[in-house]
Parts: sequence; C-alpha cells; structure tokens
Amino acid sequence: MVHRSPFHPAGRAPQGWAAGDWLSSQDARALVAGAQIAPEALRAYMSAYIVSDATGDRQIRQFLERILMTGRLSRSPDGGSLVALSHHHDGSYAFLLAMPDARVVAYRGPRTSWYDRPSRTPLEELLEDVSERRQRQQDVAERRRLQELAEERRKQERSPKPPPEPTWPLLPGDRAYDWEGRAVPVPRLRRLITDEDVIRRTGRRPYVVFHADALNSPFFREVPPEKRAAAMRGVVDKLLRAPTKGTVSIGPGAITVTGQKVTLTFTPDCAMVRTLNPPRPGYNTPARYRAGRWRLPRPRPRDPSSEQSQHVGEDAHRHAAPSSPR
Repeated sequence: MVHRSPFHPAGRAPQGWAAGDWLSSQDARALVAGAQIAPEALRAYMSAYIVSDATGDRQIRQFLERILMTGRLSRSPDGGSLVALSHHHDGSYAFLLAMPDARVVAYRGPRTSWYDRPSRTPLEELLEDVSERRQRQQDVAERRRLQELAEERRKQERSPKPPPEPTWPLLPGDRAYDWEGRAVPVPRLRRLITDEDVIRRTGRRPYVVFHADALNSPFFREVPPEKRAAAMRGVVDKLLRAPTKGTVSIGPGAITVTGQKVTLTFTPDCAMVRTLNPPRPGYNTPARYRAGRWRLPRPRPRDPSSEQSQHVGEDAHRHAAPSSPR
C-alpha cells in the first residue's frame, strides 16, 4: 500500500510506513490540546495565509483535530512520526507530528487556506464516510481471517496425521525377542541376502528374532505380550511358505513381505523382523491378528514300520561279519 506524504520525495512515505487508524473526537481533542507547535511550522502557516500568531495557532489546532478524526494518517515504522493528511474532500493539507510528545514540526498546504475555501464539507459527513470505510476495512480483515483459517484447515487435512498413541500393552522397545519371547540383543547386520528363495528359507529359521516395534504393532493389539512372539512365528511362516501367500520385495535397506493384509519388513540380512503393519495416515481400521488364520503347519507323522525296518537294516549292517579274503 502506498502512503501519500508531502514531506517525502515524490510524495510517498518510505517503505515500512503503515496506515494509522482514525482517532475518536475525544482522543483527537486531547492530543491537539496538549500538542506543541514548532515555530517553523507556525511561521510556514502564517506566511502562507497572512494570519497572526494567535490566529495561526488556533486554526492549526482546530484543523489538525479535524484531520486526526477524518484524514489519511500514516505512521513511521518506529511510531516516532505521524503524517496527518486531510480528507480528499478537504484538499491536500498536511501536518507532520513528532510522537509521542505530539509536536507539530512541519506544515504543507496549497496557497488557499482551508478556512477560505468557498465550500467545506460538514464534519458529520466526513465522520460518516470514515465510519463506512472502517466497516469496509473490518469486513475485508474478517474475510481475510476466515480465508486464512480455511487455508490452514486445508493444510492440516492434507498433512499426514500422527499415529494415535497405543492403548494396548507394549513390550520394552529398542530390543529384540526370540521365538520363545525372551529378550535378546539386537543382532548385528551380517551378509546381505538378495535371493528370494534364500530369504524364504532363512526367514523361517529359529535364529530369526523379532524387534519390539514389530511385536508392538497394532496388528497384535489384542494379543498378550507374552504370546506375541509365537503369533509372529505363524505370520512369518505363512507369508514365506509360498509366493501365493506372501510377496517378497528386496529393497536397498529392507526386505518387505506383503500378503494377507499384512506388511512386514526384515533387515537386509533376514535376521530380524523389524516392523509389522506400520501406521498409515488416514487408515483408521488397521487389520488385527486372528489366530485361526496364522496356525503353524503340523509336523508330518512318521511311519513306525519304516523306522523299525531302517533300524533293523542298520543293526544288521553293523553286526555283519567281514568278508574273508580270497
């Protein structure tokens, strides 16, 4: 916004000057009554309109009071200076005040005094115009505020929401757990595995451990902490058992296995399950563990007759007499 000022080059106030609000009649009257008029400003007014000291002082105070209530006010960035420019219906008369002591330090105006103008707009009309402009400014400010609130609300809706705080029991973090649910140190990273078949075999071996982040997943929110390691064994075993159960994706920093509404990640050496179903923004109903879907396969029964015949054959072979030399 450009602030007009006859006290600056090109009639424009420097960058940073801000429009000031109009003063009430009481505040304007109090400011003018206590203001000091610098001799330079008084002489400029007296020489322009050929008036006495007393008349110049009285006219400056009366006219300045009118301008403070209805004119165009502009304040310096530090609030130390105030330019009071008359309402456009009154012409282009201006005073420069030094604040906060309200000292009138300069005056600029046309050759004809405002008091000698053939017609002057009544103060009531100017105050009504000021009231309408103030209302328009308030309406604009309110619309801008509502627009900013709406934009901030849209930004919040677009930004990912933090996952809710867990309400289920949690295992201590920053550690791993073995198949029996015992706390063990987090294993060091070993040789990377990049073959899917090797991953499917290695990920189901007993030395694979489960990080607390995976066992504390919302997927296990209804599983007691002491039973989560056994439940995780069933999930890992089923997803790695065959490509039809789970898909393996090998990335630069993790091995991801997806299937059955489950996403779990292994460390690149496939020695630890790092995460399981990490929270997703906007996903309010995460899947939950159901024991019936993740049962470990039963071990295959052995044939006793075949075992007995195998043992008999092995005993006969051990007790057989050595062949005689020819």
